Amino acid sequence: MQTTVKQANSRAILGRFNFNKLMQVVSFAFIFLFRFVPAPAGLTADSMQMIGIFVGMLLLWNFAGIGWTSLLCMSVIVLFQIMTQAEVFASGLGNWVNSFLYAFFMISYVMTQTGLSKRIAIWSVSNKLASRGPWTFIIVFLFASVFLSAFMSQTAALLVFIPIAEELFKELGLKKGDRLPQMIILGLAMCVGIGSSMTPIGHAIVLIPLTFLARDAHINIDVLSYSIVGIATGLLVFIVFMLIYKFFYRPDVKPLRNFNAQKLRAELPPISRQEKITAAVFVAVIVIWIIQGTIGNILPDIGAYLSSIGNAIPAFIGVILLCLINVDGKPVMDFKTASTQGVPWNTLIFNAAVLVLSAALVQDKLGITKYFTKIVRPIVSDFSSFLFILVAMFLLVMLKQFISSTIMATVFYSLLIPLALTLGNINVAALTILIAAGASYAWSTPPSTIPMALAGGSGWVDLKVMLRYGLALALAGVLILSFVGYPLASMILK
Repeated sequence: MQTTVKQANSRAILGRFNFNKLMQVVSFAFIFLFRFVPAPAGLTADSMQMIGIFVGMLLLWNFAGIGWTSLLCMSVIVLFQIMTQAEVFASGLGNWVNSFLYAFFMISYVMTQTGLSKRIAIWSVSNKLASRGPWTFIIVFLFASVFLSAFMSQTAALLVFIPIAEELFKELGLKKGDRLPQMIILGLAMCVGIGSSMTPIGHAIVLIPLTFLARDAHINIDVLSYSIVGIATGLLVFIVFMLIYKFFYRPDVKPLRNFNAQKLRAELPPISRQEKITAAVFVAVIVIWIIQGTIGNILPDIGAYLSSIGNAIPAFIGVILLCLINVDGKPVMDFKTASTQGVPWNTLIFNAAVLVLSAALVQDKLGITKYFTKIVRPIVSDFSSFLFILVAMFLLVMLKQFISSTIMATVFYSLLIPLALTLGNINVAALTILIAAGASYAWSTPPSTIPMALAGGSGWVDLKVMLRYGLALALAGVLILSFVGYPLASMILK
C-alpha cells in the first residue's frame, strides 16, 4: 500500500515536471518562431515578434519562475532589435521604481530585525479594544495584518503574524483541522493582500501601473491620491470579508475567551533605541511622501521642489540615516546585510523585465496597441463607462486568482489604457488606480500570491475552503472597485 502511494506521488510529480517542460517548449516557440506567422493587415513581422515575446514570457514566468526568465525577456527584446540596450536598461533596471523598492525593502528588513514589526503586531492584539470579546479580538488581529501590510511586503507582514497565531493556537489547544485556526490563518493571508492594495508604499504591483501611466500619458498619481482610493476600497473589502466570516463561515470562537493577550505583551522586551530610531525614520519617510502630494496647493514652490525629488530619494535618505546612526557602537542598519538579506533581488529583476516588456509592447512603431484598439473598439463603443469598468474589473480580478499579480497588472494596463484613451469617456487615471488595486485582489488559490501559497501549504487551511471564500471575496472586490473605487478616483483625479 505504501509503495503504491509512493508510486502515485512519483507519477504526479513527474507529470507536473513534464507539463512544465512542455509549456517551456511552447514558450520558446512563441518567442522565437511567432514572427514567421503571417501578420494581419496593420501589423508587421516585428509586431508579431513582439506579440510572440509577450505571450512566451507570460507562459515562462508561470511555468519556469521569474529568475533567469526575466533576463531572457530583456535579452530577446534587444536581440530582435525591438529596443536598444540603452532603452532596455533605462526602462527596466534604471527605472526609479526599482530604486524605490530597493531602499524600502532595506527599511522593512530593519523593522523586522529590530523587532519593531512584531511589537506593532502584539500591541494591536493586546489593547483594551481587542479584549472586549472573541469577535472583537479577531477583527483587531486581522486588521492589524491589513495595517502592517499596507506599508511593507505582504509576505513579510504575514510572516510576522503567523508565529503569533500559532502561539495562540498552542495556548488554546487548537489543532490542524479545527475551523477557528483555519479561519485565522486563511484570514491573515487574505488580509495582507487587502493591505497591500491600499498604498503604493513598498508594493511593486501597485507602482508598476502608476509608472506606466506617467510614462505613456504624463499623468502622475501621487502617494496620497492613490492611498485615499486604496484605503477606502480596502476597508470596504475588509468589512465584507469579516461579514462573510461571521455569518457564513461561522466558526466556534468560544476558545478565544480563555486567551490572555496581555501575556504576549508582557513577554516583549522593553522597546530598544534601535526600534525607536527605525520607527522615527520610517514615519518621517511616509510623511514626506504624503506632503509631496498635498503641500503644493498651499506652498507651490515647496511643493514643486518636493515633487521633483520623487519617491525614491526620501527612501534613500532613510537608509542613509539608519546606516549613519549608531547605537552601542553599531549602526542601526548594516548596509551589506540589509542589501543582501533584506532585498529580494529576483523580484527586482522581474519588475525590471515587466517594465521593459510593457514599454516594448506599446511602441508606436509596432502598432500593436492601435491594432488591438481597432479590433475591440467596435465591441465596447456602446458600453457605458460604468459597464466598461465593471467588465474590466471582473476579468482582472477573476483571472488574478490564478495568475501572477505583476503579470495581470501589466497585461490589463497594456490592453485597457490605450483602449480607454481612444474611447474618451473613461477616466484613465481612475482606471489605472483600479488596475493597480485589483491586481492585488488574489485570495482563492495558492498560486495567486506567496501568502496564499504559504497558507495553503501550512496544513491549517483546506484548499476547498480557500477557493470558496476567496472567490466570494473576489466578487465583492469587483463590485467595490466598480461602484466605489472608480467614482471616488474620478472625483479625486478629474
